[in-house]
Amino acid sequence: MKNAIFSFLILILIIGSCNKPDFNNSDPVLARVYDSYLYASDLGHLVPAGTNPADSLSLVRNYVDNWIKNQLLLSQADKNLTFDQKDFTRQLNDYRNSLVIYKYETELINQNLDTVVKDQEIEEYYDKNQKNFQLKDNIVQAIYVKIRSDSPKLRKVKFFAKSDRLADHDSLEVYCKHYAEDYQIIDDEWITFSDLLDRLPIEVFNQESYLNNNKFIQLTEDNYTFFVNILDFRLSESLSPLSLERNNIKSVILNMRKKQLIKQMQQKIYDEAANKKEFEYY
Repeated sequence: MKNAIFSFLILILIIGSCNKPDFNNSDPVLARVYDSYLYASDLGHLVPAGTNPADSLSLVRNYVDNWIKNQLLLSQADKNLTFDQKDFTRQLNDYRNSLVIYKYETELINQNLDTVVKDQEIEEYYDKNQKNFQLKDNIVQAIYVKIRSDSPKLRKVKFFAKSDRLADHDSLEVYCKHYAEDYQIIDDEWITFSDLLDRLPIEVFNQESYLNNNKFIQLTEDNYTFFVNILDFRLSESLSPLSLERNNIKSVILNMRKKQLIKQMQQKIYDEAANKKEFEYY
């Protein structure tokens, strides 16, 4: 905070606040626009602890400059707008009401929402809404390894990388942790084919054709060897796999539950008030 105080003192000297009639030693005035004053205390924790004096001064000066511009603009607007144009009572009241309702609905959801979504629910939603799950990109499940060409047991690495057996994938991961420059074993998730290509020294102009005609890829560049085994792929505009959409579907189901919970709450409040004749139409 010493830096902030230091900045305030320098700024006060620059803008001559010490000569203002409203200046007092306990809370120096930093700027004035008409009858509005900016005090040192208004800046609060503007300057982080440990900031050097030059940066502190820059922060304070920028803040003061912006404050002056805003006050001038506010004064100009106040002079040129009619009383009705400046009356925000209704808008503020509507905004407050919206915030209160939102807060109540949020607490209701936190206390009552069932957040357990069963696999069966996800699968049923997926089956009924397949038209909503079209892929926008080509995606793959793949094994990817980048390794120095002089690494030990390179043939064994190729064998593991080329294999579709999970046990061989485990053995490959153990090896890659010690020797690989870069690797990823994606046998139960999906990534875009473009993301995979970004890691390879190859340019593919027709991804669909390449995926249909290449399962295992071996490349060499700058003393590095690349192994890629395309375990599975889906082309763009085809049906997205359920495993890729599972989390999205869960979010959709939970959001539907939230809306239903709020709707039920609103109806319950309405029915209770109607039974007690607490409102009426005119």
